Amino acid sequence: MPRLNIREAMAQRLTSNQIKELFHEFDNGNGILSLAEIDRAVIYWHPELGTNRQAMLRAYKAADIDHNGFVQLREFRHLIELLCLYNEFSIVFGQLDKNHDKKISFSEFVKGHELIDHEDMDEDELRDEFDRIDTNHGGCILFDEVCYIF
Repeated sequence: MPRLNIREAMAQRLTSNQIKELFHEFDNGNGILSLAEIDRAVIYWHPELGTNRQAMLRAYKAADIDHNGFVQLREFRHLIELLCLYNEFSIVFGQLDKNHDKKISFSEFVKGHELIDHEDMDEDELRDEFDRIDTNHGGCILFDEVCYIF
């Protein structure tokens, strides 16, 4: 049977059998996925996602709903969705983070809104939106905050 591609999986609604098949590709046989298993599998089978450790770690943490340190089959569909979503977030985040300090400053945030034709927002509205995303009130937006908000 041909291997399922994660990106293709996101383009379609997977059946329960397809989810199980993909889970077993990642699993070492113990019925749960550790971060190491997910990391190795994604790097081997889908290197375009595997190079983005930040997105992978955030997806792993968010998918581990019961916080036991492992992703179980019932959590796996969510992991697949989050891997793709957070990878896309990371790409956009990197485009906004012009000085590559892994933070988005308010000025980078404003420039990003200009790039996507949201120039109609005034500075107060942009500041309110920035502050809404900056949940730790550190004066900059971190990748984890972007994932948490969206």
